[in-house]
Amino acid sequence: MPLEANALDKNSGIPMHHQLYSHIKSQIQQGALAPYEALPSENEMQKMFGVSRITVRRAVSDLAHDGFLRKHHGKGTVVLPPKEISNVNHLVSFSSGAKAQGDTPGSVILRQQTVRANVKVAASLQVELDEEVTFLKRLRLLNGVLVAVQNSYITGRKGLLGKIPGFNESTSLYQVLEEAGVVLDSADEVIEAIIPSQDLRRELYLEENEPVLSRQAVSYDQDGTPIEYSENFYIASRYKYCIHIKKER
Repeated sequence: MPLEANALDKNSGIPMHHQLYSHIKSQIQQGALAPYEALPSENEMQKMFGVSRITVRRAVSDLAHDGFLRKHHGKGTVVLPPKEISNVNHLVSFSSGAKAQGDTPGSVILRQQTVRANVKVAASLQVELDEEVTFLKRLRLLNGVLVAVQNSYITGRKGLLGKIPGFNESTSLYQVLEEAGVVLDSADEVIEAIIPSQDLRRELYLEENEPVLSRQAVSYDQDGTPIEYSENFYIASRYKYCIHIKKER
């Protein structure tokens, strides 16, 4: 049993719910509790630790709020995998960022086709309305676990139209672009928390009102030409962004 019944000290002066929170969190971070492993029931933990149900509920609720657990109504509570950390100070691909952290990236290709740019895509890529662009829709995975869905629109300019090869589960868009002579150099991004639409909820297997992180990005090459406009939706419980800021002088 990963949870240790003698882990709490009633004489320490530290609130019991905080001790229980810290113990479960420590077991998750050390890997003693594996991702998607079910936690003992409230009654079981109440008896195991000799605490009240209110104490157990407070600790579990705080852990769920902080992204360590997920409570399923009528089905119990499970451990969530660690959140993927994305550093927004550097322009790296999903695949490169995952590998840098020791994770295995993957994709499920839902669509790849030539489409005509709508108003939003045309404005983002600075192309004509209805101009042909390449559309790529992918589910993104980390270590085999679904974390995001990405919609990418790649300009047809720079000789790219018709030169984007068929993608598979391990293809990196950045690598494909570099092989075509296009190196991405910078990007503008807008990141916000949203309540997903019904279609997005279905694609990401989300529960009702479960939030996602929305990241809209325009990536530019070394000449400042917009190459890719992407709409990225990350499961909030599995992803977080790290930002380094400096005081203006």
